[in-house]
Amino acid sequence: MRNMEVVGNITNEPECQRKNAGILYRDDQKEFLINFFGYKNSLPYPSLFIYGHTSTGKTLLVSRLVDDLSLLHAWVNCHELCNPQLIFSSIIQQLSSGNAECKRSYNFCEFINFIKDNLKNENETTYLVFDCAEVLRKLDPFFLSVLIRIQELSEVNISSIFISELPWIKFRNQMFSFNPVSLHFPNYTKDQICDILALDCPSGYSVSFYEGYINVIMKTFFTVTRNLSELRHLAQANFEKYCEPLKEEPEDEISSMRLWKNIEPTLKKAMNSVYLRELSGSKWSKLCTVEQDKGKIQAASGDSFHMTRELPFYTKFLLLASYFASYNSPKTDFKHFVKNQGKQPSRRKCVKAEKNRHLLGPKPFPLDRMLAIFFAIVGEKVLPSAVIYSQVSSLVSMRLLHRISADEQLDCPKYKCLAELDLVEKIGKTVNLDVM
Repeated sequence: MRNMEVVGNITNEPECQRKNAGILYRDDQKEFLINFFGYKNSLPYPSLFIYGHTSTGKTLLVSRLVDDLSLLHAWVNCHELCNPQLIFSSIIQQLSSGNAECKRSYNFCEFINFIKDNLKNENETTYLVFDCAEVLRKLDPFFLSVLIRIQELSEVNISSIFISELPWIKFRNQMFSFNPVSLHFPNYTKDQICDILALDCPSGYSVSFYEGYINVIMKTFFTVTRNLSELRHLAQANFEKYCEPLKEEPEDEISSMRLWKNIEPTLKKAMNSVYLRELSGSKWSKLCTVEQDKGKIQAASGDSFHMTRELPFYTKFLLLASYFASYNSPKTDFKHFVKNQGKQPSRRKCVKAEKNRHLLGPKPFPLDRMLAIFFAIVGEKVLPSAVIYSQVSSLVSMRLLHRISADEQLDCPKYKCLAELDLVEKIGKTVNLDVM
């Protein structure tokens, strides 16, 4: 087995130095990757593991390098491909340029044989890049071991690159005979984030004016999130509101205090929507219009329904099931959601009980109960899958559901529905389900 010195002795290609100059504060990482790639016909280390927190430039730097240097590679987003067969098929399709007939699934032996047959005469190094590699921890440990040792197993000029938010220690187990080379992307400092965000200065505004705005954003949100992508989204979404006083006074005469007083209510409301991306910047500015006569923010009444109307089909039924679980007694589930069961109560008693339930507010319910109601009302045979469970998390992020059990409680977590009756009725009409 080769040691780390093999990588360190690779000579840089001169053209590499001229490219990829637009990524700030990642010079050490760029130099490391350029040394790792070396010449196109060099034999690199079998595997490279890149890790660091989200929005630290890992994916951006690697993707730009492999594209600008025209490296032969296959890119896999592990969030999109959830099992080894799909990952193998995606790699084979990319490396064959769509010319080979690809089956729906490949096993380990077929994949290794494809690599041997199609890359044995290839002079250039082929790189397999696995973005969001932390997802691979949930798969068979043998699968990750194959990807790390693929150069050894196939005996061709190939290397695997893993991009993850978790360090290698979280992946390692007894099946790995050696460790990949590791490259860490540290978090950006506050000053570095300010410099990066200042690059987005719109045309028509001075750099000093936009830097002052970035300082306002950082002082407000840096204690809440240090995610560069989220801070950039917040800066772009609220800049139009920040510039409203410029319509009355020129930029060089207006005071920073007036700019702050104008945007302060909007930023306070934005504090409650950090990491929520249901609204674009233009819609957010319309939603957060400030009443001049009252001096407070009011939300448009129909925006909640407009936002949820675009939900996937099954997600709408999950929202309805959560509402039924929150406002119906568990004793009535069998009677309400199983056909031709039990005697129907009188209308007067039903209305009275319904009124009492809404006065008391939503009740917590276990996830199993909500899913049972979902499968009863969806009207077709739907098998439990990861997609269904992922939609529950989507409803939580949209604040239509609230998880009341601890995160450590993995066995049957409990939720509470936060959706209002008017919204649920409108959602029910879109799927032809009468809520009342």
